[in-house]
Amino acid sequence: MASGEGGRGGCGAAAGGRTVGADDRRGRGRRAVAAAGPGAPRRGRRPGTGPAEVGRAAAAYGLATAVSALALGRVVDPLPRVRVLQAAAAVLAAGVLACAAAPHWGVLAAGQVVAGLAAGVTLPVTYALAGETAPAGAEARVLGRVLLGWSVAMVAAVPLSAALTDLAGWRTAFAVLAGVAAAQVGLLRRLPRVGAPRPASPARYRDALTRPGVRPLLVVVLAYMAAFYGTYAYLGDHVRAVQGVGAGAAGLVSLAYGAGFGAAGLLDGRLDRAGPARLLPPTVLVLAGVYLALPAAAGALPVLLAACALWGLVNHAGLGLLVTLLGRAGGEARGPVLALYSATTYLAAALGTAALGPGYEAGGLTAVTRVAGAGLLLAVGPAARVRRGEARRPTGRRPAGG
Repeated sequence: MASGEGGRGGCGAAAGGRTVGADDRRGRGRRAVAAAGPGAPRRGRRPGTGPAEVGRAAAAYGLATAVSALALGRVVDPLPRVRVLQAAAAVLAAGVLACAAAPHWGVLAAGQVVAGLAAGVTLPVTYALAGETAPAGAEARVLGRVLLGWSVAMVAAVPLSAALTDLAGWRTAFAVLAGVAAAQVGLLRRLPRVGAPRPASPARYRDALTRPGVRPLLVVVLAYMAAFYGTYAYLGDHVRAVQGVGAGAAGLVSLAYGAGFGAAGLLDGRLDRAGPARLLPPTVLVLAGVYLALPAAAGALPVLLAACALWGLVNHAGLGLLVTLLGRAGGEARGPVLALYSATTYLAAALGTAALGPGYEAGGLTAVTRVAGAGLLLAVGPAARVRRGEARRPTGRRPAGG
């Protein structure tokens, strides 16, 4: 992914907000550093940058991504997918390059807004193109390959960008990321320029929300993403506190999660054969159990790494199921439906991280995972509703455009 669900922008950050400039001596500073994720260095001094500025710049990226997904999702839906992706990659490169040259955190935040606008377009268009070019009945397998970008970013790109920041400074890390985004413009030419026929006039979001299964699926997405971002944001700080390890050892958490997430790609074909709607409720239920078990697992690093690998595996499976089902439910409104998915994702990320921060400071990781697990348990109901709706659909039929 160019800039997606595995990364968020931030002041004094490189490649997704994993290296932040904040003083962690106070509670709010600790929260800002913790929210950078398991692989973030514990401290990173940046001139004129404090916890408030870190939060504002990170919020600028997330807000811009959500707004872009909604505001531009319908506009770009009738356009050729590959050309839209190329344009978004160019805009992303420009935004990140502006971050690299920023003389002030406000300019950096503006660059994050530009990058967020590009990401908000990139994600739904990427998923839509993958679903449209996938063979019938193989959507989960094809989307699983796309989702590997998440694990690659988490396992490789984020730690490398953090290391590059330490060695050459955060501006260099941003400049390298801008170069990667610019290179995508050429690489995207290799993508197929075919896809399902789409109406010249894009479907309205109101119409997209009335399609069977879309609303309950988005409810599941909201709980799913709030649980992930809200837990992942503070897990690294908890590991450092409990285990007494540095950022490098805590980064093994990201490595274990990413390894599990990537390994789950081997199961995507089986998900297609078993039926995504049928598997969604038990997957959400199992994931709730994983969250509730994380605090106990954190007491021993090897056990925690195994739990995080399982977390990544189940999360990959569930995410693939959700995107596949949303694409099928969207039919000719696939683009707007997936734009709603991206907007919901970033709304959940913002809500999960912000809302669970006070809970983490008051009750630690246990409080965070209890809320995350409870939200997912509530989401089992909408997931079961999707399964019942799929069961009532005539055998052998799929929505138009799916």
